[in-house]
Amino acid sequence: MAINAYARAVTDRVVVPIAKGMVRVGVTPNWLTLFGLVASLVGVGLALAVDPLLGAVVMAVGAIADALDGSVARLRGSSGPFGAFYDSVTDRISDAAIFGAAAWLVRDDPLLFGVAIVALGAAQLTSYVRAKAESLGWDATVGVIERPERMLLMITAIGLGFVPVALWILAVGGLVTVAQRCVVVFRQAHAA
Repeated sequence: MAINAYARAVTDRVVVPIAKGMVRVGVTPNWLTLFGLVASLVGVGLALAVDPLLGAVVMAVGAIADALDGSVARLRGSSGPFGAFYDSVTDRISDAAIFGAAAWLVRDDPLLFGVAIVALGAAQLTSYVRAKAESLGWDATVGVIERPERMLLMITAIGLGFVPVALWILAVGGLVTVAQRCVVVFRQAHAA
């Protein structure tokens, strides 16, 4: 999978023209990041209180906004450490809210609730391992399930009602991704 690693050229053909339009009208990357977070949180609320499909659509709008913030920052020449930090923190909040919604939806099944917790933990660890590795000068961008895949699968599952299947995929795939990243870091550390 790994949409970021293998489909970047394809996604850039869609994302970059949209990002250029946003730059022309004055949209800032931090505004997109905040909008993406708010839309994710509102979408979670709608999915749980009103309608799962409506909530998923709003969460998807938030995910799309979040996918554009990096391109807008690069095009504006405003990429920097704070923007990267801000984006990363809001991504973790969105992840927790969306996985929390999934856990709530399966709360009556103890096994699935446990799987939801594992999926959330693996999602958070996937990002943490990469961030920690990069802070030490290593690379840890490998893995079968990164954030774009997680969000695409989980939002679709909430909207269309296949949350249990998605949770199993994300729990197992997330643990595999964490292991892959740890192995890559271990090899780099011992090669140094």
